[in-house]
Amino acid sequence: MLMPKIMTVEDSAFERAAIISILKASKFNDVIEAENGEECLKKFEKEKPAIVLLDLRMPGISGMDVLRQLKKKGKNVKVIVVSIVRKQESIDEALKLGASAYITKPVTKEKLIPEIKKCLG
Repeated sequence: MLMPKIMTVEDSAFERAAIISILKASKFNDVIEAENGEECLKKFEKEKPAIVLLDLRMPGISGMDVLRQLKKKGKNVKVIVVSIVRKQESIDEALKLGASAYITKPVTKEKLIPEIKKCLG
């Protein structure tokens, strides 16, 4: 099975490293990093990831705005929101905007990998 390209968008270098280590331990080795929304949108055009793991709270463009723009650029892109925000309104908004899933931090292999597998269908 060809492993998909996954982009992780997270302003915390510590969180980004933790997510990448979970991905690599699960044999998802084609990982692109972005530390904010602007970088994500630039790299998205070039890299065309199958799945984007998106933080909501970042400097610059908010995660919700990035989600809106990603869905305009690539209808088929799967976006999994990974956020500290546990408010139901945020979860509902993200899902309404087209997120495939919403996971709360801290990210664990048990939370993340099943959602990635669901996205891959």
